[in-house]
Amino acid sequence: MHERDVIFRERLVALMAELNTGEAITGKLRRKLGAFANLLTRDAGARDWADLKERADGPTYDSLLRLFQREGDNARKDGDEHMEKAMEVLAISLIARRQYQADLLPGVMVLDKFITVCEGVARRTNSQFTPIKRLRQ
Repeated sequence: MHERDVIFRERLVALMAELNTGEAITGKLRRKLGAFANLLTRDAGARDWADLKERADGPTYDSLLRLFQREGDNARKDGDEHMEKAMEVLAISLIARRQYQADLLPGVMVLDKFITVCEGVARRTNSQFTPIKRLRQ
């Protein structure tokens, strides 16, 4: 198994443990995750996160991972743990599209369902994503 596959496995397992204990699931995390996923899918003309993830070609995949890294770094600098976690959730979900280990499939499915629910709520409530830096100006 490649080193990056091992790292992905470890992060997915850790993330699923956090989500399963409920400690990481807060209203703020759900709102930020849902609003950001909804913004991405709307801008891309996709039906939802799953559709965007499935249709992302190589350049789009790379661009999304860079976006999640940049926004996660900005959130960490700003002390926004919820946004940082939302970016991690989306990045792991996106990376999971290229993972083929059968034992990880149930965790990936739960993660994607979590994103779908958050995104659906954001869409129904018309939640808007506003970057922290924009709020400070």
